[in-house]
Amino acid sequence: MTMMERIAHTPMPAARPRLRSNDGVDRLTRVLTAHAARAGCAVSIDIRSTEPWASATFTGTVATLALTFTPSPAVTRWLADLPEADLPIGRDLVADIAVVPAPGDCCLSVLICNDAANGCA
Repeated sequence: MTMMERIAHTPMPAARPRLRSNDGVDRLTRVLTAHAARAGCAVSIDIRSTEPWASATFTGTVATLALTFTPSPAVTRWLADLPEADLPIGRDLVADIAVVPAPGDCCLSVLICNDAANGCA
């Protein structure tokens, strides 16, 4: 059997579904840190958890982000304005962002829709 015959008879491995990493969440943490800096706030953001999410038309991620900062009027304003902020993260879309007070710190609950710019799930 020639090499070409062997290649032709070798079964192709089944295609695996493309898994999304936390790239969108990582990009969001960088965007949020820069957004806070432009508002005069120094914040540190840690990814606390991520969970897959899906609707009838989109797939995405729900992320919980822990914020560390020194309290100030600028941070208070930034957190109050954050749910209405435009936070571009490439092809993905921040569909919802909520500030969640937690004992001893502050968290963000964020819904990111994957590939929302292309209108595909």
